Amino acid sequence: MTKDVTELEMGKKVLLESNKAYEALVQRHIGAVMSIDVSGNILSMNESVNDLLLYKENELKSRSIFNLMEKHTAQDFQLLLNKSLVSHQDQTFSCYVYNRIGEKIFVSIHIMLVAVDINIKRFFITIQNINKSAVENRFALHDELTGLWNQHALLEHMKMLILEAKKANRQFAIYYIDLDRFKYFNDILGKQAGDEILKRTAQRLQRLNLDDFQVYHVNSDRFIIILNGNQDDIEKGAVLISAIFNEPFQIEEEDYIIASSIGISIYPNDGEDEETLIKHADTALSQVKDSGKGHYRFYSSRMDVEFQQYILMGKHLRRAIEKNELMIHYQPQVDLKSGEIESFEALLRWNNPKFGNVSPLKFIPFAEETGLIIPIGEWVIDTVCKKVKEWQERGAVDFRVAINISPKQFKAPYLPKLIHQTLRKYDLPASAIEIEITETMMMDIGNVLNILQELKDLGIKISVDDFGTGYSSLNYIKKFPIDILKIDQSFIRELNISQKDVAITKTIIHLAHHLDLEVIAEGVEEQEQVKLLQSLNCQKAQGYYFSRPVSAEEIEHRYFY
Repeated sequence: MTKDVTELEMGKKVLLESNKAYEALVQRHIGAVMSIDVSGNILSMNESVNDLLLYKENELKSRSIFNLMEKHTAQDFQLLLNKSLVSHQDQTFSCYVYNRIGEKIFVSIHIMLVAVDINIKRFFITIQNINKSAVENRFALHDELTGLWNQHALLEHMKMLILEAKKANRQFAIYYIDLDRFKYFNDILGKQAGDEILKRTAQRLQRLNLDDFQVYHVNSDRFIIILNGNQDDIEKGAVLISAIFNEPFQIEEEDYIIASSIGISIYPNDGEDEETLIKHADTALSQVKDSGKGHYRFYSSRMDVEFQQYILMGKHLRRAIEKNELMIHYQPQVDLKSGEIESFEALLRWNNPKFGNVSPLKFIPFAEETGLIIPIGEWVIDTVCKKVKEWQERGAVDFRVAINISPKQFKAPYLPKLIHQTLRKYDLPASAIEIEITETMMMDIGNVLNILQELKDLGIKISVDDFGTGYSSLNYIKKFPIDILKIDQSFIRELNISQKDVAITKTIIHLAHHLDLEVIAEGVEEQEQVKLLQSLNCQKAQGYYFSRPVSAEEIEHRYFY
């Protein structure tokens, strides 16, 4: 009996000395070390924990280590603690923990079981920041402008997240977010305003009402969000991300609406590695941008085939001019009082041997993105002027043709000179053509005003397309030398059933009349719409009710000869 008591006392002494040794380790260890009880409550820590997590000891003591982790991570960590208790073996665990300011840090945790006495046990854990030192980590893994994690951090985090998700049989989503027309805003408003939009976007994304997500700024106007959750959580995330762009960005006391396009991929259905998941989210994003922007779409395998077709279509478009595949169709604009036709809109069409008649909604955005719109736009100006001259020589007079100018083409300072030279080339009066710009192009007041004034000095009429859908401002209308407002078809489509559309259309017509501007309604397809426009004193209309866009030969047959 005496021997047993002596051995028990000796065992206690060894355990207590062992505990003191570990306590000394906590304070002297270069890395971050803390001790916790079997329930995860923090008992002590060294100063390196403060360096890593920015907490002081009195802020963490008695708190649970699980509070530093996401719920699913805490559950995994608890299992390892239990395993160590049973096996008396050290355990190693890699996971994300949150520091005091809410940043996620990827760490490696080594778990050691220590017996304080016969009945009391605790864990000593070492925590190592996998991403180098805190300072190096900040500059290497964060975007300087927005303060968000960057592309490098994204790839590092995804590797670890995939391992965690695979182990726990969880799914997560990648949201690839692109700010629509950001480059245009940046060019017009200036880099400082563009940077401010990016910073405010980052702030809005970080405030999303979602659980367990992280935001990354990967380049220019593109952001990525990773969200852990089920299918309902992921769908909700897409809706909430889109919704934050409904509120205008106020820059220099002007409100600007910037929509977002979002492509979404889901682990593991759409890929089991970071490269594939990002690629597929990007593919879904491209589909969104090709189909009108401003919405979200989930990745599906058929998109890969469609994207390959899109790239192939681009190769064909590059040679469309030299192969005579482009053509101009013309849509008449009808005087609603007299029924006469004295103007047309020139609309670009592309007929390719492989793809057939390609929709302008598909190939024009590609041409804009790649810069092909510049030579194509010059070809349009030359072709229209040449055709107008032919018609005049054959006796058709007193009409004009509207030519659409793309945003990228309009930025070219030589545009007025090019148009002037083309008019001289075909010996045409400036009154024979009209230049049509979109409402969004008017934001860059300085440059746009100069170019428009040069065109007006030549005697060319200027029309604003899609009026009422973009950045309508009486200030723009007052300052710019505009001759014609075109009411967007979105207001005309339900004109005979929507009182709101009637009110908007009536207001635009009233505004145009008071400013001595001509007004044209687009997208007219029904007789009821015609009658209502006539009652509102709209001057002209165009649309399928009168005629689809048709070839030059058909125009000649119908209206000229």
